[in-house]
Amino acid sequence: MKINKYFFTVIGFVTGIVLGISIFGLLSFTNGPAIPAPGSGIIAITPAEANSLFKSYMSGAASFNNVIKGFTVDKAQLEAMNTISKENPNLTGFRIYFGRDNNARKVGIVVGVDNTGMDAVKNSIFDTDSPISSPCPPICDVSSPITLGY
Repeated sequence: MKINKYFFTVIGFVTGIVLGISIFGLLSFTNGPAIPAPGSGIIAITPAEANSLFKSYMSGAASFNNVIKGFTVDKAQLEAMNTISKENPNLTGFRIYFGRDNNARKVGIVVGVDNTGMDAVKNSIFDTDSPISSPCPPICDVSSPITLGY
């Protein structure tokens, strides 16, 4: 039986393609932490760093005695939620804690919430620059037809 001189070349080429696709597929679908896009305004932080930001905020926070009408979520926080959701699609929601960085700027601490209502701190936690993120009141759209009469 005579073997075509191109047979081994074709077999080697096909094997290389299959192996390359397999390696690419394995690396594409690993369950590592999601990495935010550069310049996205979100920074991955540890639970200890989140606690420090939260304590900094709480040390100077004013008491709040009004009924909360709503809450503003900015684009950086939404991006952080999307990144966390891609990392763990089984999460049932998200929580945003208030924080202050070393420059006394407001930050939002975004963390996933599991099906028991607990913070999913084994997943990514993000620090987001959040100048407009706030409950309503105090930051409300008083001319919105949604809130007229209150």
